[in-house]
Amino acid sequence: MDDLPDKLRRNVVVLSAAIVAITVFHLSFRPTGTLLGFAEVGRVTPLKVWLVLSAVLLYMFLRYWFYEGTDQERALLAQEFQGRRYAAIKRHLERSLERHLVHKRAPACLTNFDDFADEQLTGCFADRGPAMRADVVASVEADQHSPWQGKVGYALELQWPSGNHYRTSGGQRFDFRLTRYFAVWTALRCALRTATYSKSAVDVLVPIALACVAATMCVYQLVIAGIQQ
Repeated sequence: MDDLPDKLRRNVVVLSAAIVAITVFHLSFRPTGTLLGFAEVGRVTPLKVWLVLSAVLLYMFLRYWFYEGTDQERALLAQEFQGRRYAAIKRHLERSLERHLVHKRAPACLTNFDDFADEQLTGCFADRGPAMRADVVASVEADQHSPWQGKVGYALELQWPSGNHYRTSGGQRFDFRLTRYFAVWTALRCALRTATYSKSAVDVLVPIALACVAATMCVYQLVIAGIQQ
């Protein structure tokens, strides 16, 4: 058992898969046999076997979990999830302002949007009517304690049916607070995409998921063996 991450991961996956196969296919153990080809082993009971399998699984999983390479893989996975979450929040804030500029729908996620005071922009609306198209780029600064609230600044470009354009980078920043529904839905969607499209997710989540399933089966088999003994 070398401490290379691939070997540690493979040890966890192989043992977990073996435990799952033993449980699913109802494989039984002979009461007698040989160990290493020469040592006679007697009085082998399911309780003893599952105790040994549980101990070996715990040992292998802890070796894998606390290995430095595994820490780096988990950090990379968390970073990828946070990047997807930031992109989703940024796009939501951009679309909220785009809907306001084109369709006059006030963004509910901006708590101080009433302070939106751009006299030049207001004049453009008065002279040219509603904009045909709005392209918005948001600059998001999340709160230290929650990614679902913070401050956002906008750079925008407006286009009217007459062909006129208006651009502004703007220095004004707004407070935003996203709803709990949006937060839950976005977190689930980003987690699913990270787990589906990330190699780090395969390297980290598959061994952990298999080990959890195998550990659950070990506990179940230990309870059954203890009752039957």
